[in-house]
Amino acid sequence: MASKKVNGFMAFVSAWRANNPEGRALNISEAVSKCGPFWRKMSEQERGPYHSMAKNSNVLNRAAKKERLTCLGDPVSKIEMEKNEATNAELQMKRKIERIILNAKNSLGKELENEEFVFASFNYFTKALNADIYVPAEFSACRYSLKGGISSTYSTMINPGQITFGQSSDAQHHSLTTHKLPLPPKAMGETNMIKLYMDILSWLSVGNDQKDEQNDHDTVIIYTTAELMPVVKSCFRYLACDVPTDKDARKIVVYDIYHLFYTLKKNVLDMAGVSNENLNFHVTKNFFAKDFFEFTADIACDYHENIDRSKYCTKSMVMRWGFIFSDYICADLAIRLLPGKHMPPKVKPNYTVIPGDSSSNFDEISDGSYYSAPSQIKTEMGSRDLSATSSRTVSRNSVSSSYVPRDHTTFDGGLSNEGEFPSLGGRRPKPPAKSNFNMGNGKNHPF
Repeated sequence: MASKKVNGFMAFVSAWRANNPEGRALNISEAVSKCGPFWRKMSEQERGPYHSMAKNSNVLNRAAKKERLTCLGDPVSKIEMEKNEATNAELQMKRKIERIILNAKNSLGKELENEEFVFASFNYFTKALNADIYVPAEFSACRYSLKGGISSTYSTMINPGQITFGQSSDAQHHSLTTHKLPLPPKAMGETNMIKLYMDILSWLSVGNDQKDEQNDHDTVIIYTTAELMPVVKSCFRYLACDVPTDKDARKIVVYDIYHLFYTLKKNVLDMAGVSNENLNFHVTKNFFAKDFFEFTADIACDYHENIDRSKYCTKSMVMRWGFIFSDYICADLAIRLLPGKHMPPKVKPNYTVIPGDSSSNFDEISDGSYYSAPSQIKTEMGSRDLSATSSRTVSRNSVSSSYVPRDHTTFDGGLSNEGEFPSLGGRRPKPPAKSNFNMGNGKNHPF
C-alpha cells in the first residue's frame, strides 16, 4: 500500500515526540490529540519550518520508491558506485605500475634491470563471515631485481592470541588443508602486533623511494598475486589497528604482481629489440600460474620444510615468484642466473649466456625460458661441456651457425620390418606354421 504524504502538522508531532519525554510515552493517536491545541495556537511563521520538513520528507520518500534494489535489499546505485570505484582503483594501479617501469627504463643513472621490487605474502588462520577481515598467521617478503635476483628476505610467524569467536572449526580446517600452522593460543611467532607492524614497515621502507602522488608522504609499494591482494591488505590493517596514528607514517600500498610481470616483460622485449606484438596479459599470467618451482626444496622456512608443506609457506611463495621472473625475463637481457638468487640453489644451469654486444637475431629466445633452453642459447647435448665451471663462452653467431638439432627420427623406420621395430610383449601377429594334411589317399600334400 502506498505511504501517505507527510503534512506540516504530522512533522510537528514527530518533532514534539522526539524532543519531549512525555511524548515518547504516548502512541501516535495520543500524541496527535495532545499536539492539536498547540498547533492551532501557532502562527504561519511558526508553522513554516514544519511545512519545510514535511516537503523534504515527501521528496525523499518519492525518490526511495524509484530506487531499484537487489535481492538482498541493497540499492542498485550503491552497488554500481562500488563497482566503478573498484574499476577506477584498478586502472590507477596499472597506470602507476607502468609509470614505475617507464621511469626506471628511461632514467639515466638507474637501469631497468637494477630496479628493485618487493614481493610479499600472508598466510591466515580464518576470515570473518561478512567482511574481508583475515587473521594473520605468517608473513614473508623479499626484495628482487632482474640483475641481482633475490637480495634479501623477511619471514616471520604471527601469534594473534585469539581468532574470531565461533570460527575455530573453520580455522582448523583451513590450517589442515594448507599451511598446517598451530592455532592460537598455541600459535608460534610474534605476539606484539604493534612491534611486528613497525618491524615489517621498517624493513619494507629500506630502499623504497616511491612517492605517493596523491599524498605528501612516501609510500611503500609491495606486489602480490591478485588472489592474495584482499588477504594482504586485510592483514596489514589487522596489524596496524593498534598502532598510534602518525601523519609522517609511510603508507603500504599493495599492487598486482601479474600486471607487473606483464609490463616488465613487455618493456624488456622492447629494450632487447624484440617484437612484443604477440605478448598479452593472459600469456604472462598463465606462465606465472604454472609455478614451475612449486615443489622446490630448501627455500621454505624450517617448520614447513620439516612437515613437507613448503608449497604453502609464504617464504617459499615469494622466492618462487622471484625465480619465475628470472626464468621468463632475464634471458632477454642476457643476464647470468645465479643459484639461490635467480633460481633454486641446487639447480645447475645447462646453457651458455650470450654476450650482450653480439648482433645476431634475438627473436627465438623472447618467449621461452632458460629452463626450456631455446635453440640459440641451448648447449649442444653430447658435444659441449655441461659443467658449471666451464669458462668457454660462445657468441650468438657461432652458436646459431654451429648448433645442430638433435635427431628425433630414431623410430621413423619401416614398421613392416620386424627387426627395426619389434612389437612389445610379442603381440605382433605371426604367420601360421606350415603343416601337412592327410587328403584321404595316404599321401601327404603340403598346404
